[in-house]
Amino acid sequence: MSKGEIYIEIHPVGRALEIVALDAETATEVRFIAPDSASEDEIKALARSKMNYVLGKAGNAPKDDKPPGRGIIV
Repeated sequence: MSKGEIYIEIHPVGRALEIVALDAETATEVRFIAPDSASEDEIKALARSKMNYVLGKAGNAPKDDKPPGRGIIV
């Protein structure tokens, strides 16, 4: 999980905010929508939480060591 820098872009879209967060170390991007009433601290906390989830999920991806298809390869 990343505890480094996250760059955050906030784009107003109608009565909502589109948030784009980019991890400086891995260049991983997460996007989400927040209400326009959300505070900057809430947006930062949610961006960090989502980034940690995505980075943790990527690091724990199951390994696919089974051959493709069905049956026995002879």
